[in-house]
Amino acid sequence: MNEETSSSQQPESVKPLGDGVKNSNYCLPSYAAYKNYEYSEPGRHNEQPGLCGLSNLGNTCFMNSAIQCLSNTPPLTEYFLNDKYQEELNLDNPLGMRGEIAKSYADLIKQMWSGKYSYVTPRAFKTQVGRFAPQFSGYQQQDCQELLAFLLDGLHEDLNRIRKKPYIQLKDADGRPDKVVAEEAWENHIKRNDSIIVDIFHGLFKSTLVCPECAKISVTFDPFCYLTLPLPMKKERSLEVYLVRMDPLSKPMQ
Repeated sequence: MNEETSSSQQPESVKPLGDGVKNSNYCLPSYAAYKNYEYSEPGRHNEQPGLCGLSNLGNTCFMNSAIQCLSNTPPLTEYFLNDKYQEELNLDNPLGMRGEIAKSYADLIKQMWSGKYSYVTPRAFKTQVGRFAPQFSGYQQQDCQELLAFLLDGLHEDLNRIRKKPYIQLKDADGRPDKVVAEEAWENHIKRNDSIIVDIFHGLFKSTLVCPECAKISVTFDPFCYLTLPLPMKKERSLEVYLVRMDPLSKPMQ
């Protein structure tokens, strides 16, 4: 079973990330030297790079959906295809996974974008994920957003350019303009967290609190990697209606 999904959304409260990562002309190199990925199926014709399914390992469509979304994020995929990740592997980060998640993900992305296979089986990648997150080690259905959150965090820590994180004392807004407070919050964030994941996915979420006693307004900007969007659920209620006429001789009707 092949799984291909992609999605994108831009929340209204996202702060622009400065220069971020600029999209360049997408140019894919030759992949003749890459080894075959486990249980990959050669395409019958020349496959379009990136147009590659992922085999379902039991009930792992939740994982495949997340991978396909990230695979179709051009700046991130270009970063791995051009081996830029090798220059930024942080093997000594105690919060990371010794670069294993980043390297395994890179192998999978290169195979998916080689143009040689109609689908691949991400068994080796899933094994690495299960090593560091045992809740994903089996083959039962899991939550896609939880897997995506783990993967983004794992890639970030494996590729964090900050080798020694400084201690930062946070300041209150104290009535300063939002732009000043936001820029300060972002500078503090990237002093401890700086990676391709931060470049593409991180932003700032503004929170405003008003004290009911003194009416003091407190404004904070907190970094985020993803936003949870609550979806309204359709509610249905069963009602029994009785019609009672004004005529006393008429019987009530249901």
